[in-house]
Amino acid sequence: MHREKALDAGLHPEKIRVEADPYVPIAAARREILEGIVTQLRARGRVPRVCRYALAVGGQEPRHSLDAAAAFAVRQSWRIGVGQSYTDHHGAAESLTRPGWCLVRQQIRAGYADGVVVVTHSVVSPHIDAYKQQLNWFGAHFGFVALVVPEMQEWRP
Repeated sequence: MHREKALDAGLHPEKIRVEADPYVPIAAARREILEGIVTQLRARGRVPRVCRYALAVGGQEPRHSLDAAAAFAVRQSWRIGVGQSYTDHHGAAESLTRPGWCLVRQQIRAGYADGVVVVTHSVVSPHIDAYKQQLNWFGAHFGFVALVVPEMQEWRP
């Protein structure tokens, strides 16, 4: 399909082309998982429990990011457990090797949390494939990822 598009673009350079945002289907799937889990939990009389996660820049605690995640959780009527805030250094390796992110996943796997709240998807991973892998992992473990700023509102170059 990509070859056909490239060939068509070469043969018809005057044609206007609009590229689909690759995050649209990912955002829809993420929201569907989140809404499904929250609905099931509330139907059982449970308040969703979440962790907060953020990346620290320059060794500073990401207080604004963690506060934004907490405010988002409060607006959703979710509960943040004591000690359920995790951070890693910005620029650290992919999410699977970050200690704080691994602790979030342990909380989900152990059933101590139902989801994680982050400010933007790039906190999970700036790479679309790695981001999708993390969303799939959370969905497979009956967990969700909530974003303060949805994928569609983020600025991407």
